[in-house]
Amino acid sequence: MPSPNLAVAHVAASQNQKEVTINDAIDALDRAMTDTLALDLSAGSLSLTAAQLRSAFVLRPAGALTGPASILVPQIRRVFALVNTDSAFAITVERGASAIVVQPGEGALLISEGSPNGLFRVGPGAPVYDFGMVAGAAPDAGEVLGKVVIPRALLIPPDLAGSAVHVDTAPDDDFAIVMTRNATAIASITVHDDASASLATSANAPVTIAAGDVIRFLAPATPDASISGISLTIAARRLA
Repeated sequence: MPSPNLAVAHVAASQNQKEVTINDAIDALDRAMTDTLALDLSAGSLSLTAAQLRSAFVLRPAGALTGPASILVPQIRRVFALVNTDSAFAITVERGASAIVVQPGEGALLISEGSPNGLFRVGPGAPVYDFGMVAGAAPDAGEVLGKVVIPRALLIPPDLAGSAVHVDTAPDDDFAIVMTRNATAIASITVHDDASASLATSANAPVTIAAGDVIRFLAPATPDASISGISLTIAARRLA
């Protein structure tokens, strides 16, 4: 009969060569506490078997990701860690209705308690580091609406997910603000005539910001006398 959670074999009462079973059990415990399991996430999603989750303490992707990935863990009791070694895309760990997002370059200690939705994270994860700009009057063509020097490495999610835009007065036509990093365009924020906004990063990809990078927000080349009271908050997370 195996142990209740890691399914390590027990020694039988009248068993011969008990040392074999004991040594195998010690090896299984050793691997469960210290080994790393590299996961093929090239398909974007992966369902782990109970044997896989029991076999190693640390999970990580086997290679670079081509997009966001997800890992479905089985309904067993287990404490484990996920290290997202990818530099661009997040990995979501799922158990039933519970989902925990591990950002690029981040590690997380996770607890699966063996219930249908029993997945928890120890600690808050990567710290939030939001920044932004405000502009009161209608800007001139190409005007620098805001400038921020970033002191820490950050990750901005694809298409500025989680960011917020507000204007006191909507423009007459689409008003496209260009966000640059060290003078290179990395994203656009387009405010429409109903005050709604569309946000996009270059190639719809995440953006990594290094310490010391200069972020600018530029007004479009065609001015709009109607827009006023522009406020942008860019959602980001610290990488270091």
